[in-house]
Amino acid sequence: MDYFLEAFGNITLGKVALFLAAVIFLVVCYKKVEKYFSEKAIREQEKDEEIKKCLEQIKMYPRWRQQSIDIQKKLTADIDALKTAQDKNIRRMEEIESANRKREQNKLRDRILQSYRYFASREKNPLLAWSQMEAEAFWKIFKDYEELDGDGYVHSDVQPTMNSLEVIPMHEAEKISELMHSRK
Repeated sequence: MDYFLEAFGNITLGKVALFLAAVIFLVVCYKKVEKYFSEKAIREQEKDEEIKKCLEQIKMYPRWRQQSIDIQKKLTADIDALKTAQDKNIRRMEEIESANRKREQNKLRDRILQSYRYFASREKNPLLAWSQMEAEAFWKIFKDYEELDGDGYVHSDVQPTMNSLEVIPMHEAEKISELMHSRK
């Protein structure tokens, strides 16, 4: 025990308290340093995982780029096909419209010529006159014919003859009656 007293004999309570405070301080510091490095390691690991994910995404870029190019080519081809089909449909519609205009023009020309043969004939229309209503109806048909680009014989022969017919106003009932009785 002499050795123990010799070794620890001059230790006072203050020194023991100081020693314990130092040990507690070192333990607290160790725990704080351990916590800091532990959290730092976790953050580093999370950061490494994010970098790993980004690198995996970057590795996928050429594949995605090629997919994008392929989709773009397909869409361009589809758009070109639609444009071709639309152009074909437009041409077909124009042909149909042109044929319809021609058909309508022919019908109007036939109607104009029927009226011309009737009203310009001394045998069928001895007074060479027509009522205001007949004239208006004829000129509306004539205008429609012109709007369909009708021309030729109708303008050179029919129009001047029809312009020369006497127009009897609708309020002159006696003249209208005489006109109607003179016709065959």
